[in-house]
Amino acid sequence: MLPVGTILLGIASFGIWQWKKDQAADRSFKYALALRRQISPEGIERYAGIVRTALGKEDRDLSIPGYLESTMGAENMGYTVRRERFGSDLSVIDAELTGTKRPLEIVMVLALYGGAADQQENTVQAVAESLSVAHELTGEKVVRSLRFAFIPDTPEALKQLKDGLQRDGERLMHLLVLGGPEVASIEGISRALDTTAKGTRVLSLPATKTTQETVQSAHQLKAMLLEAAEIP
Repeated sequence: MLPVGTILLGIASFGIWQWKKDQAADRSFKYALALRRQISPEGIERYAGIVRTALGKEDRDLSIPGYLESTMGAENMGYTVRRERFGSDLSVIDAELTGTKRPLEIVMVLALYGGAADQQENTVQAVAESLSVAHELTGEKVVRSLRFAFIPDTPEALKQLKDGLQRDGERLMHLLVLGGPEVASIEGISRALDTTAKGTRVLSLPATKTTQETVQSAHQLKAMLLEAAEIP
């Protein structure tokens, strides 16, 4: 039998630890809220311009992940950004709002970059839309984890994404692919991520060409994400 004093000390220590943890979480939440920016034409255009320039560079496989990592990070959007490198210079980038009750159930927004030249503007607008929605939702509390992912448009990147989900024991509940890939591409993404076997709901959002179209799509995407992240 442990002495009563030892038991009480243990209880008090746990209470203090939990209080400090809650205080830290509350500070992080308030800090993220202060970084929020509403979806706007100006924000879309700013993101699109930077991504468009980065796609035109020879080192785009390094510059685009680097830009995403810094833009979504703690100082700018308040996210903890993960960058998983593979191959020679490729990376999978993601940032998430971790679910409060079902953190292993994932609602994912996926934007692919670096595909065919005639699809570059689709890529630009898709990445800009995802960043704008992420910026407005930073600090949001959700039941399921809401994740913004960016990957090169390659089979290897999709495999890397799938392996990461399996490694972390996560279940992909909803997958929203931005940029309006053709049906064959969506089928390829679904096969690569094994979404049918997992019961994942997959949706391809139409590509946008103008800032105004992207703003409208971003508002729709935000509503869809919050609904998906809250459904029991």
